[in-house]
Amino acid sequence: MKISDKITLKEAANITMGHEGLRLKVYIDTVGVPTVGYGHALHVGSVIPKEAADIIFLHDYNNAVKDLNDVLPIEHITGPVRLAALTDMMFNLGKTRFCGFKKMIKAVKNNDYKTAAKEAKNSKWYTQVKTRGERIVKMIETGLYTEE
Repeated sequence: MKISDKITLKEAANITMGHEGLRLKVYIDTVGVPTVGYGHALHVGSVIPKEAADIIFLHDYNNAVKDLNDVLPIEHITGPVRLAALTDMMFNLGKTRFCGFKKMIKAVKNNDYKTAAKEAKNSKWYTQVKTRGERIVKMIETGLYTEE
């Protein structure tokens, strides 16, 4: 054991990390604040670094791709634009709600993208997401992407 009156920033941070503990699941701390990670409080209006948001997004997006492949194997999807559109829907809806689009999924498996688009449009999701829905439905139907 080394005794010293000097400590590096990394050593100091490790002390705090040890005290806080790592929790990957959001929990309520001792004063009632939702918290995650090494004691990161999630107050309404609190800020996370963009780098952290990017890492979380990529994790969630990769999960959406995996979930989509479970429901609609990628070989059933014609073209990268339609794949992007359906992945966007999976990301937004989650696997359980996405699976509720049974007629759309069947239409995609049959390469009937006109019907698939119609089924996506004829949903509560479409009205909730407004212009996102319009863009996604157009991508599903046409297989084309237009930047707006």
